[in-house]
Amino acid sequence: MGKHRWITNFTALRFFLGGIEIYIIAPTAWYYIRSMGQTKFFLALVFTAYNVGAIIAGPLFGFITDRFGNPRFMFICCCAMKVLASMMYSVNISAYFPLFGRLMTGLSGDIAILLGQVALQTDEESRGANFVFLEGVYCLGSVFGPGIGSFISFSVNIFGWEIDDGNSPGIVLAIIYLVFLIASLFLPKETWVENGNRSKESTSTMSDREDEKELINHQDRDRNVIDYSSDNKPSVLLESRIFCLFFLIFTSEIFSSTATFYAPILALDHFHLQVIHVKLLFLNCTLFTLLLFICLHIASKYIDERKLFALALLLEIIAISFLTSLAISWNQVGLTSNVQYYILLIYVCLGMPYFANPFGNSILSKIAGPKNATFVQGLSLATVHSAIAICRVVVSFAFTKTSLICYCFGMVMLWLAGAIWYVVLYKRMAPNV
Repeated sequence: MGKHRWITNFTALRFFLGGIEIYIIAPTAWYYIRSMGQTKFFLALVFTAYNVGAIIAGPLFGFITDRFGNPRFMFICCCAMKVLASMMYSVNISAYFPLFGRLMTGLSGDIAILLGQVALQTDEESRGANFVFLEGVYCLGSVFGPGIGSFISFSVNIFGWEIDDGNSPGIVLAIIYLVFLIASLFLPKETWVENGNRSKESTSTMSDREDEKELINHQDRDRNVIDYSSDNKPSVLLESRIFCLFFLIFTSEIFSSTATFYAPILALDHFHLQVIHVKLLFLNCTLFTLLLFICLHIASKYIDERKLFALALLLEIIAISFLTSLAISWNQVGLTSNVQYYILLIYVCLGMPYFANPFGNSILSKIAGPKNATFVQGLSLATVHSAIAICRVVVSFAFTKTSLICYCFGMVMLWLAGAIWYVVLYKRMAPNV
């Protein structure tokens, strides 16, 4: 994996933990919140609080890291906040403790810093493959998550503090992230690098024993960054390509969140499936997604990532068409139930993957350059969580035939707008163009 081996592996571990985290919290969340006398609406607030925190933290910590440097210190602070947030979630004195615990978890912002480091340290040829690899590891974590979540709950009394099936996941996550925090303290110094704003200072303090060719290349890279920013040209962050990619990442996450959030409710309330059937449905779809990630990871080494990004867009419209067919045949559940079950399975398989996100992040990092690497990745992360929060609110009103058809029509319009925009800018979706 070259010089970026440490940061890539460490980020992969964090993505794996992120994949299992939600499945450690989710199974007992309603039991926990209900035990403190709260409603399903409050449960929705607890889940949404994480997304709200991530929307704020991604760009904020990205900007601070790009502006002032020292990503190692920033990351350690974020991990410490995550440990405290997990402990706060497990305090069952009031339901507001888990609410603010999940908000603090989202505010930790550690993933944005790690993604910025991956964007800075990987070369352009392998960057897309690395981002796909990370999303695949996240998917792998989501495969193991339900199984891990089934065995971690316990009951104990510590000096009057009752720990039961509801709040024990918070304790377990606090322990996991504490170990992760300790591990981050022992990472080699070369794991972390400064960004474009700080690299000139680091060049002036380089050891005389370093290779002369590497020093010249480093200075040339600094000169390119500084010269570009000193011109009277507009900032690269105001580029139409940047806005286009953010829009496509946003809509892609809406399509993906619709499949993961809406499909279980549709299966239980409309198709009257059992919970075990829904779990098997998502297990099959997750394994299918993992297989696709492996294929795309291999393909990204040989195929232009712009073409793979277009493939992700194509999968989205196919998935939307299957959901539209379910909406049109809404009242025919008893007549063609078996066919609809398979349509639902195919829809989730094609709609659940978020392939546009890793390829979009890779293209973004190449266009924006090293100067704003962490900030751009933080904005991308905030875009994803904004889409999740908005999708959960909007799709909750689409539980009739007419409303679901209207929702599908809206998704088709969003997809068309994004696809046309991408086609127009396709040739420019490359660095230095």
